[in-house]
This record gives sequence, structure tokens and C-alpha cells, in this order.
Amino acid sequence: MIQVDWQQDPEGRIWRLHCAGHAGFDGELDLVCAAVSALTGALGIGFSKVLHLPCQLEAGDGQFLLQLSKETGAHPEFISAQTLLQTTVLALTEMIEHYPGFIGRR
Repeated sequence: MIQVDWQQDPEGRIWRLHCAGHAGFDGELDLVCAAVSALTGALGIGFSKVLHLPCQLEAGDGQFLLQLSKETGAHPEFISAQTLLQTTVLALTEMIEHYPGFIGRR
């Protein structure tokens, strides 16, 4: 099962997104894993190659972590970064609702 976790402040800004594990949905053709990988991969590309926003970014087999520091809040692209993060979290939330037992919130 893929475990997803994110941290938001009281204003709703997302500072951390972590995904870990494998869904095990339909063997080799694991559409849930593929979807999570596509979402988090696009998010990582958005941060590193489009926004050039400093962050901790780690990705590997069954793992994804994006962590912002408090200093990132002053970056000119912070609002764009929040749009990307909130969109990704909403998409993951939809997956959690539609594929229980394969992906869940930690």
C-alpha cells in the first residue's frame, strides 16, 4: 500500500509531501503506482526545472519526499509552488477515495 502524508500550516500552505510504498494493484500493471509516480514526478519537475525553487527533493523506488523550508515562503515563486502542491494533494486525495486499500493517508 502507498502511504501518503503531507503537512499544512493553519493557513493551508503545504510544506511537506511524502509518499512511500507500492500499491500492489493488478500485479505488474500497477496503475495506482504509475499514477502516483506520474503525479509526484511532475511535481518534482515543476519545482526543479520550472520554478527553480529551493527545496529538499528525494525520489526513488517507492519513495518521494518534497520538503520546503520556512525561508522558501519568501521566494517569488512560493505561490506558484503552493498551486502545484495543492493540485497534487487534491489528486492524491481523489486516488485515496477511489482506491482504498492500495493508497491511503498516513
